[in-house]
Amino acid sequence: MGYRSQVAYTIRFVSDDDTVNRHSFFTFIAEAKSKPECAQAFGADDALVVDESKFTINFYADDVKWYDGYPDVDCHNNLISLASEWVDGGNTALGYSFVRIGEDASDITERNGGQFDWDWINVSRQIVCDFL
Repeated sequence: MGYRSQVAYTIRFVSDDDTVNRHSFFTFIAEAKSKPECAQAFGADDALVVDESKFTINFYADDVKWYDGYPDVDCHNNLISLASEWVDGGNTALGYSFVRIGEDASDITERNGGQFDWDWINVSRQIVCDFL
């Protein structure tokens, strides 16, 4: 079985100028696919969706073993790190948000950067009762 997590991230190009978004988006995709440490994220896994019309990369997985050192996890972490490098390098069109929730109530990891919006991905706690 093992410890399971729920994971979501989005990488978006959100400039007011779609020409900038288009250029940055396709340059980012080309760079990510050319790097062996990121390329596997674009494999056969349906959890990653590249939406060329909206200039976004979205990922969602539920009930997964999300351990550093697993190749399928590392490639997604490396993709988020590449987005962070782009932001640190001055790309003002890019925003990203990453959230991982573990089984323990306090086990939450969040990484955000660039022109992100808090509404893209957020954590919501609620009480669920079988008698209500």
